[in-house]
Amino acid sequence: MLNYIILGMIFDCTASGYDIKKYIEKGIGIFYKASYGSIYPTLKKLTEDGLVTVTKEEQGARQKKLYTITAEGQQIFLKWLSEPISPEEGNGNNSHLARVYFYDKLPYETVKQQLLDYELNNTTYLRKLLLLKDNFQSPDIQGKYYYKISTLYYGIAILQETIRWCQFIRGREPFENFLNKGGLNNE
Repeated sequence: MLNYIILGMIFDCTASGYDIKKYIEKGIGIFYKASYGSIYPTLKKLTEDGLVTVTKEEQGARQKKLYTITAEGQQIFLKWLSEPISPEEGNGNNSHLARVYFYDKLPYETVKQQLLDYELNNTTYLRKLLLLKDNFQSPDIQGKYYYKISTLYYGIAILQETIRWCQFIRGREPFENFLNKGGLNNE
């Protein structure tokens, strides 16, 4: 995943490893973390694979390496970005948000279809959880396994909100409307 994130971060501008780390922290850092120890080996591999080029710039006594995406790197990145979000991608680790973060680079119709497919996958999974919930309706079971069942309800709530979020951003409405329609504790 980090290789695609780096390609996305340098898609429009040349950057150093330090710059990339800062871009990640300031951009997708709320749901994706990357250390220098993972960024630099990934940059090396991307360079070896011909997806980025590196130039050296003198900065006093030090050399600064600047990375630029190649045409092949752009193609690989856009191919990844255009692939459907797999259900596993959004399954608890929020890695799907790294892909959504870069959706501005795709045509709106492609994004709209990606989000619809992701919504439908989540709807299918939600139906499975709701059926499972029916197995735990007796007060005896709820009392004995209260906290285990609470994780099921957490999953149901997350899926319901994810579906609502997909519907909302597919419509490209102003974000204030999301907040006014029950999002983020304004229920």
